[in-house]
Amino acid sequence: MKIGRVVGIGILTFTLTGCQAVADFKEGFENGYKQGVAEANVEVNPVSKEEYEVEVLDKTKAFYEKLGQTLKDLQEAETIDQEMLDALYEEIDSMELLTRELVALEPPEVYADADQVYEEAMVEFQVYLGIMREALSKEDLTHINTGAENVEKGELLLSRANALLSLTYAYPVGDGTITTQDLKDLDKNAGIDRDSVLLNVSEDGNELVGKWGTYQEEGTFQMGIQLYEDGNYEGYANGESTPSIEGIWSYDYLRQTLSFEHGEGLRTMTMDIQAFHDDTLQLLDVDTLNTFYYVKEGTANPDSASTEEADTAKDSSEKVPAELKELWSVVTDPRCILWVESAGRRVRELFH
Repeated sequence: MKIGRVVGIGILTFTLTGCQAVADFKEGFENGYKQGVAEANVEVNPVSKEEYEVEVLDKTKAFYEKLGQTLKDLQEAETIDQEMLDALYEEIDSMELLTRELVALEPPEVYADADQVYEEAMVEFQVYLGIMREALSKEDLTHINTGAENVEKGELLLSRANALLSLTYAYPVGDGTITTQDLKDLDKNAGIDRDSVLLNVSEDGNELVGKWGTYQEEGTFQMGIQLYEDGNYEGYANGESTPSIEGIWSYDYLRQTLSFEHGEGLRTMTMDIQAFHDDTLQLLDVDTLNTFYYVKEGTANPDSASTEEADTAKDSSEKVPAELKELWSVVTDPRCILWVESAGRRVRELFH
């Protein structure tokens, strides 16, 4: 069997290829079809709020650990004999069953939105598992790389589902001594409120359209950026009345990032949206790590709120308990939400 470089979890190249496969799986799942040899019928499983909180995290964690280990085994294998091939097929069957069990969970209405996104994530992973199975049957593991987009989107959807779950349930993270709410409280020291982005910015980012800037000491509004509904944008410098830069803006709702693209010679700027509420916007340039505090034109002067927030952000690390210093350095790095280095690291970040 051909052994090539197998793409694992943490891929950042996402295209639209494979959408038909996703659609086919959705239709097939609804009709109760069985993919491969994973022939277990899984009935809808109504659960309570508390049962859902436990089961959805346990099942996604178990799935991620299995997938990470399977990819690791494939990456390290020099040859695949029949015994290993049989074991790989069994693992794929086991993972497919987990995705079906997770989709079959029927939580109370309070978790309807989170459950929908968990299902979308599992669909992406199910397609990826199908590609893995096909690669084994073709005896060409490089074929697994064609599912890179599915595993990446599955990861991003899973992260979003966990964020939606955490709106109601403060689940344990790290070594279990702190919760997602503890991390949110730490974020607030730097003016970061990711829940506000999750709740207030729709998938198309339409809420971001408008004129954004800051109030000067004398109370005048100084334009910073203007985002147009047609996708164009203008950037202003030093209070100038005409734009100093023009380009195209786009919003990635899964990464919660705002990107500005320009012509030749200028880099694409990617901004991590750290907070969005009450017509205020906090951005972090993921390349320069500069933070920007904006209010929408027409909003009442927040009376130097931007300065206060900046001061808070500056000394926020001093307010973090010593035992959480290392974790804080990871949580406040915007790049940690954009990629992962390995399946094991991803599991630790999401579930441990």
